[in-house]
Amino acid sequence: MIRQLLILSLLFILFSCKESGTDQKESNSKEVLESDSKELEKQDKTVAKADTIKAPADFSAQGFDEARKYELLIETRICNPQYSDSTKDGTVPCSAKYFRFFEYNRKRTLDNAFMLQVKAGVNNIPYRRLLIFEREKGKLVLVNGVIGYLVSQIKRPNGIDDLIVGVIDDLGDNNFDRYDVLLRYKDGKYHIVEAVGDLQGEFKSEELKKRATKMIKERIAEKELIY
Repeated sequence: MIRQLLILSLLFILFSCKESGTDQKESNSKEVLESDSKELEKQDKTVAKADTIKAPADFSAQGFDEARKYELLIETRICNPQYSDSTKDGTVPCSAKYFRFFEYNRKRTLDNAFMLQVKAGVNNIPYRRLLIFEREKGKLVLVNGVIGYLVSQIKRPNGIDDLIVGVIDDLGDNNFDRYDVLLRYKDGKYHIVEAVGDLQGEFKSEELKKRATKMIKERIAEKELIY
């Protein structure tokens, strides 16, 4: 939906540009090309140095590989450690079948900073969620939540990974959209840097990416898909 709106917008801009003066167009084109060239060169260097880790999409039926993950899960209060087959309150057991841990801060231990991928349906919420926790003054604090899932992590020199997340947008009538966005940690939480794609694929044009980022940021803020 957003991609279609962007294409129409770009076509309108291209049509309007044809009516401007030739000299001005050539001057502007030269400036844009030089700017794009520098930006693409910068991006190529960044991508070449980036250490990208793809995030597994599945959950485990074998249990957690460390006992402390079970303990941390209980501490978040997102699951029910007393769950049994007779439990009917919408809670789920503290099990690797429903939750997966990821580290994102290389300067802190898992006990003090972690991401939790939550399976769709947990606590009667029909979508996957990515919850980001940090320990502050001895207590776990939720610093970010994403309606969606972790796609990949990109290691950075400061030791705190960039994240690519797939944000799920429920359009109603069993229709959904997905926005792939780059998040970067700053001032104690993650913020959107840019949109990089959607259900149709990657935003390859810089102009398309710029316009998509603006529209997707507005949509995410409107529906509180990242909080």
